[in-house]
Amino acid sequence: MRHPPGWHPQEALRSGALCAVCVVGWALLTVGGVGPAAAQTTGGDASLVERYQNERYRALARRHLRQKGTWPAHPPVQLPTPTDSLHLVRPSVPSPTAQLPSFPLDDVRPVRHLEREWFRSRFADAEWAFLGGTADYTFLDTTRTPALRARLQAEFGDPTQTLADAPIEDSLAGRPQFEYWFVVNDSIPVQVMDGRGPQGRGLIVAADRAYRHRLRGLRDTLLAPLQDAGPAPHVDYYYDERRRRWYRTGYDGRSFFLTPISRGAIVPGRRPRLDTTRTSDASASSPPSP
Repeated sequence: MRHPPGWHPQEALRSGALCAVCVVGWALLTVGGVGPAAAQTTGGDASLVERYQNERYRALARRHLRQKGTWPAHPPVQLPTPTDSLHLVRPSVPSPTAQLPSFPLDDVRPVRHLEREWFRSRFADAEWAFLGGTADYTFLDTTRTPALRARLQAEFGDPTQTLADAPIEDSLAGRPQFEYWFVVNDSIPVQVMDGRGPQGRGLIVAADRAYRHRLRGLRDTLLAPLQDAGPAPHVDYYYDERRRRWYRTGYDGRSFFLTPISRGAIVPGRRPRLDTTRTSDASASSPPSP
């Protein structure tokens, strides 16, 4: 067989492959039911490849139904859901600090300011366990600390210890703004204090470590009266470590206040006295209501 000049076997192979591709493509168009006319009128935005894929899915489904018959039907099954209401309800997940809702309290003795040395001497060997905020977001966890301080004042009177009772140098080392000390059931030492002064929420509660596993119940029972107590007037000193400034903070019977003062206005060992009247500037610096 004679070939034209310049002819090579590789060209024959390429031509044969091209013809085979054309034949396969035309067969797919014809067998799949998507001919040139259908390709122009079906799904204007779908690509040709997507149409080939859709037709193949339909063909496979028809073949499966012919071989297996109809798919089995089952009655509807109710799936478990956390609630039958349209409103979102948080599922009950036990908190790591969750305990029994109460702690048996036979006697609660607040420790007064002049009884501090007696308390320290009696419980000198106590090893303290602390409880801060819990994951359950209760009243004692979410209420602003100034509001809790005012309710502690109403329920238990003046704190056992404040910043005014310690040397000024100690006050600059992150000491609590206020501390309430208790003797519970005649043998359990308990301390209740602020964590971040008037800028924080909640309280820190400490007790002898022998009761650390029941500390949550002890806290909730001891401080339960605070939820129904009203705020009582009071005033404390507060030192802001970040701003390096001293403040008078408290509740005057009408609103909470946070008033900057100079270091020279503090008399060591003497607690501040509550002013019956305050300037508008002092009112403007008051922390927001709880």
